[in-house]
Amino acid sequence: MNNDGRRRRRGLAPSLLGTILGLAAAAADPSPRAASPEAPLLRLAGQAAPVRYAAELWIDPSATKFAAAIVIDLELKEPTSLLWLNASGLAIEQAALTVAGRQIAAQVVPGNGDFVGFAFARQAPSGAAQLRVRYTGEISTIETDGLFRQKEGDNWYVYSEFEPFYARRAFPCFDEPSYKVPWALTLHVKREHAAVSNTPILAESDEPNGMKRVSFAPTRPLPSYLIALGVGPFDYLNAGTAGRNATPIRFVTAKGRAKEAWYAAETSGAVLDLLEKYLGTPYPYQKLDNLVIPQTVGFGAMENPGLITYASSIVLAKPEAATIRWKRRYVADFAHEAAHMWLGDLVTPVWWDDVWLNESFASWLGDKVTGQFRPEWGGDVDHVLARARAADNDTLISARQIRQPITSKHDIENAFDGITYGKGQAVLQMFESWLGEEKFRAALQHYIARHAFANATADDFVGALAAVGGATVGPAFFSFLTQPGVPEITVELRCEDGSPRLLLSQKRFLPLGSKGSDKQLWQVPVCVRWGNQTAPSRVCTLLAAESAELPLPVGTGGSGSSCPEWVLGNAGGLGYYRVHYRGNLLARLLGGGAQALTLPERVGALHDAAALADSGDLSMREALALVPVYAHDPSRHVVEATVALAVRIRDHLVPERLLPSYARFVEQTFGEQARALGFTPHPGEREETMLLRDALVGFVAENGDDAALLAEAGILARKWVAERTSVSPETAAAVLRLAALHGGQALFDLYHAEAKKTANRRERSMLLAALGSFQDPAIARQALAVVLTDEFDPREAMTILNLWSSRAPMQQMRYEFVKRHFDTLAAKLPRDYPASFPNFARRFCDEEHRADAEAFFKDSIAKFTGGPRTLAKALEEISLCSAFKSAQQQGVEQFLALF
Repeated sequence: MNNDGRRRRRGLAPSLLGTILGLAAAAADPSPRAASPEAPLLRLAGQAAPVRYAAELWIDPSATKFAAAIVIDLELKEPTSLLWLNASGLAIEQAALTVAGRQIAAQVVPGNGDFVGFAFARQAPSGAAQLRVRYTGEISTIETDGLFRQKEGDNWYVYSEFEPFYARRAFPCFDEPSYKVPWALTLHVKREHAAVSNTPILAESDEPNGMKRVSFAPTRPLPSYLIALGVGPFDYLNAGTAGRNATPIRFVTAKGRAKEAWYAAETSGAVLDLLEKYLGTPYPYQKLDNLVIPQTVGFGAMENPGLITYASSIVLAKPEAATIRWKRRYVADFAHEAAHMWLGDLVTPVWWDDVWLNESFASWLGDKVTGQFRPEWGGDVDHVLARARAADNDTLISARQIRQPITSKHDIENAFDGITYGKGQAVLQMFESWLGEEKFRAALQHYIARHAFANATADDFVGALAAVGGATVGPAFFSFLTQPGVPEITVELRCEDGSPRLLLSQKRFLPLGSKGSDKQLWQVPVCVRWGNQTAPSRVCTLLAAESAELPLPVGTGGSGSSCPEWVLGNAGGLGYYRVHYRGNLLARLLGGGAQALTLPERVGALHDAAALADSGDLSMREALALVPVYAHDPSRHVVEATVALAVRIRDHLVPERLLPSYARFVEQTFGEQARALGFTPHPGEREETMLLRDALVGFVAENGDDAALLAEAGILARKWVAERTSVSPETAAAVLRLAALHGGQALFDLYHAEAKKTANRRERSMLLAALGSFQDPAIARQALAVVLTDEFDPREAMTILNLWSSRAPMQQMRYEFVKRHFDTLAAKLPRDYPASFPNFARRFCDEEHRADAEAFFKDSIAKFTGGPRTLAKALEEISLCSAFKSAQQQGVEQFLALF
């Protein structure tokens, strides 16, 4: 860290900051007292705590540096001569500590990249103190964390992203979530620029040299990672007010883009109203601005209180380019981020091991209010699909716990994964269903009220649950929080002596080839449904032992003393477990029993069948036999589940000699339906039909070798390049990609030229994805070469490389490209982007590739935050795929022989 006294500020008189800080040369001996020079490794030592921050930053978006000053009111917990704070990439120019009206000079002690020490000329006593620091820092042009700048049109803008540990790139501070205090922020910017932050503007005044001072109202207590700002020539779209306090909602965009936030402005207020109603307390901040960032890496949106930030692709679209999925995604994302205003912002976890208190809750509550906002969107089915995705991640022995101990920055970065978001959400939903919605809601409201504007831990929330649900709730909930894996519940029906009952047992679900142990127990809320000719019945139990017997009450639900015709082991699809049906229970359930199942239950049962194939408890031949049965179900979600079953064998289980048989299977099963849908929506068509088209038509065209659909895609792709409105926005991306699959040099050149010409980020992303879809090896090499050029922003150009291909030669080509150009790509991309590079090996299915990936990545990936776990997961997935292929390929071949 540079402390050589050089001033790098642009357009600022060197004396200006000094006047503001009131720093004078101390008369005391400037040399520090003897103290350990070793910086902390991960967490601050707790020797001091902030009481209040006052920060001033001088920001010019055209520059790559900023100047700043910060005043931190402190409480020193003990006498000290060396104080460590978090700081990264900051050049400290001057610092001093004031205690009891006396100033003590401070000398900077270099840290380890995350910390800076302040050594005092004499020991500071415990008690109140004030640290004043003058410094400069970097405004990155390639990162999207810390303070960074981006260009949109002809203008530069500065944005911030501080979660989880990037506030230290803007402020020397206590950069941990437990340090939650008020902040007062002042920005000095050009007069023609606007500035936004978490709170309303308190005052503006002109300054010399064409600058102005913008002071913001002090925040309520916040941790450093939730401070946010933006500077530039912004445009605004007012979205009215919402909630009990008539909170003003506004969208802040790059110049000329505000009108494209039309859908967000139409819908956000109603969603905020629903959140307030559910939580029983008003939105806790003064305003709700929504700041749109041109592009982001590593995050899509961020829940800064009063100033949510989003990637532009989430918020902005012209009406003629808006798709159904885009609209639904915006509502879901806004609901998630707005839920954080209470869960994460108002109540903040003490440490990152409890980040699930933020993300699991926001996912669960965001989806709940999205379902209330638009019940017709099928949120209850989406919950089942989210549960299935989380369980897929959780089958790996490299999977995290929801509440994972944090011992390194790798662990913090990895905490923001599908386990925290998806598994955490599913577990919350399971316990809500078990306890009852009103009890769960009361516990949550109590938890929020008790810890408002403060911090909380897992014990605090689980304690609130136990207060309404009883003593069994805590151990049951913690059994899911503190161990990885998904339970497999085996269900066996017994009906001897006219007393129907279920034999239940549990173990950890493990896929074929896993090296994990299945000897693991949870306390699982198991709810089952069953029925005969009359109304079904439902009963729940807490399965805490390895096995138990569950009587099915006689005389209810038409069961009487007879044996049920069908049994569903996961009522409503709400339990976070997979069901293994003994005997012919699965066949009976998906046969005659299917008519009595709800849509979420049917979708959940199909996903459980796919999981049983993963574990080897069901052959892929039996699983694939379900596809023709359900392929024409009236529900889009069920059809999509059958498509997922058909897709899962394509990459590795279909030998080349059987590719024609696989194409016939796809064509005979889905072809007629896909051709009837076509690429063009029909007048008056339902949204669900449009979404089915998106899932089905491209799949059939590509995998069924449907010449008519592929030819139509080629025609439509060229029409789209000439005139965007000639193709439905719902299918444009698929059309471009499908045309590329069999396209030649002329089409590649057309896409390439159009991508360089368009200023529309969404269109450019679609074109770059299409460039990565060409299957001709010579053209594919040209596409990969584009990634290394400066034709496109390197963060955008990676779209070409990141597109997965089902064709083995293309997978190999991408993998070799990454290995060959690893260092070049790492130098062009954001700092920790290469942590994701082991994912280029994930799609392989043999031990040779696993060994190669391990040898190449094991040393190089360790220096990128989050990289080691990414590699471990990729290597495990390769091994599991290899084992799955060995066990299930024969059944696949037997099935395809029928076509």
